[in-house]
Amino acid sequence: MKDRLIITISDIHGSKQYTVHEMIKQAVWWVVMGILLIAFATYIYISMIHKKLSDLDEKLITVQQKSLELEKINGELITKNTALEQGIRERSEKLASIDSKLKEVEEIIGIGPDINASIEERLEDTKNVQEEKLAEVEKNKEQMLEEAKVTAIQAAFLSKSIPSGKFLNYRRISSKFGYRIHPVTNKQSFHAGLDLSAPMGTPIYAPADGTVEYADVKGAYGNFLLISHSYGFKTAYGHLSKYAVKRGDFVSKGDVIAYVGSTGRSTGPHLHYEIRYLNQWLDPKNFMMWDTEDVNVMKERVAKVNWNQILRQIQKTIDLVH
Repeated sequence: MKDRLIITISDIHGSKQYTVHEMIKQAVWWVVMGILLIAFATYIYISMIHKKLSDLDEKLITVQQKSLELEKINGELITKNTALEQGIRERSEKLASIDSKLKEVEEIIGIGPDINASIEERLEDTKNVQEEKLAEVEKNKEQMLEEAKVTAIQAAFLSKSIPSGKFLNYRRISSKFGYRIHPVTNKQSFHAGLDLSAPMGTPIYAPADGTVEYADVKGAYGNFLLISHSYGFKTAYGHLSKYAVKRGDFVSKGDVIAYVGSTGRSTGPHLHYEIRYLNQWLDPKNFMMWDTEDVNVMKERVAKVNWNQILRQIQKTIDLVH
């Protein structure tokens, strides 16, 4: 009986007994234990899988964060690279502009650029020459002022021979003499004259006696007029609508010579007016506001003109007439 297992089942009908062998009992026990072990192992495995999935989720989040950081850094690098390229372009343009300005200054003061010299060396040479010229002007200033006494007859000659006074009924000066940002090209360039805003067709009068040297279309000037005056002076007029004179004509101060227009590279009706002295540009504003009886003012404002020689030449002419 010790190798058998008796199982008794009771109900309303009575009790029944079943005998189970001990080996079956052990088999059932091992099956139950196996199921429990499998369940436990499955639990452990699932826990490990869950932990690995959690670790993978954390790593995925970390990778995503680092990816976002890399994208941000990449964007910053692209922005910095763009800014660097822009800075290089701007510096190159500024260097080219400085070189262009330097060439103009070198031409004005009469020294030729040395192609083997750096910009710094050329700037230093230009500065030295300018200082020498300024020192020379200061040295002769007192003597020049003493010789600046102008008689009424000399003033009359100056007024007729050298461009002076108001010669156009303009509204305003829309662009001054000197370096500026060009309204069409939007780049910095040297503006060799004044832009005088006036209605289309406004008459332009000769600012001094002279001879018409050029009256035709000329590039960005459009319809262009150039008049040669005495003592090395010339006046230039751009963007004209039409001419009142032609090449070779002699004009007297006050004669109508042309009319305001907007030809060539222009943004609207205006006159581009230049004054040149021995192939150097001068600021026309000084001459437009000049009272020819006061040469001292012009000697201080326009040192490039040899006023003493002009006055001596005028006096020789006066002496011949008398």
